[in-house]
Amino acid sequence: MKKRYMIILVLIFGILMFIGYNRYSYKFKSLDNATLFLGPIESPDGKYEASSYYLNYGGAAGGVMYIVEVEQTQTGEKKKVYSSNHKNDFSMSWKASDILSIKNESPKYNEYRNIDLNVSTDIYEESGAACRSLLLKENFKNCYKAEDIKEPFIFKLLGF
Repeated sequence: MKKRYMIILVLIFGILMFIGYNRYSYKFKSLDNATLFLGPIESPDGKYEASSYYLNYGGAAGGVMYIVEVEQTQTGEKKKVYSSNHKNDFSMSWKASDILSIKNESPKYNEYRNIDLNVSTDIYEESGAACRSLLLKENFKNCYKAEDIKEPFIFKLLGF
């Protein structure tokens, strides 16, 4: 009887650790297998360069994700600031020296992932996983996510 309780406790502990890890340790996807899509686009004052990449995922039935990386030209420091699934129309432009405007939308399906980001303080990750991440907390002041995504409760609980 004690052995059964011990196994149940270990199983529950393992599930809780899995949920905690998935929920609070998000990092943007690596650009190792990504393909340059647009850029680099230099900011008006030359302080930053922004590049967008697309990354295929999920095999034949999968999709494409856009990731935007900003490089500080003087230091060479790179930072990922945007991640979202592909929509029909994608573009980027600088509105000011540190404000990057990203357009990623499919008006036909009423899906808009457009945002203006202050590249020194803001990030955008479509699902909101980056906003919960303890690993990314010190890298941003403001975190944005898509407001129209409805995820099943179990996925939210597991941190996906």
